[in-house]
Amino acid sequence: MGLMEELRASEELLSLGDLDHYRAVCREDAVFVMPGMVATKDEAIAGLEQAPPWDEFSLADVRMRELGVDAAAIVYRFRGRRGTQRYTADMISTYAWSDGRWRLVLHQQTPV
Repeated sequence: MGLMEELRASEELLSLGDLDHYRAVCREDAVFVMPGMVATKDEAIAGLEQAPPWDEFSLADVRMRELGVDAAAIVYRFRGRRGTQRYTADMISTYAWSDGRWRLVLHQQTPV
C-alpha cells in the first residue's frame, strides 16, 4: 500500500469514529481545528464519544502532498449524513513519521 492509500484508509477509519484508531494514530500533541473550537487529542476523542457515527460519508477530491521525507498532508472534501443532518467540509490532516509509523499531528475542518 502506498502512502496516499495508507493516509486515506486512516482518514476513513477516523471518519467512521473508530476510537481505537484515533488513540493509536493521533500523536499525544495532536491538534484539531474544527468549527468554533481548537481541541487536543483527548478533547477530540471525548467529543466523538458523545457523537453518533455518520450514517454515511464520502471523501472526494482526495489529494496528498509530501512535506519532506517524514511528513505528508492529505486534503479532501468530506460529505457526511446523520439522519437528516448533512455536513460538508474541506479537510486537511497532516501526518508525521513518528515512532515507526505515520501519526496524525494536525487536522483542520473548513465547513463548505
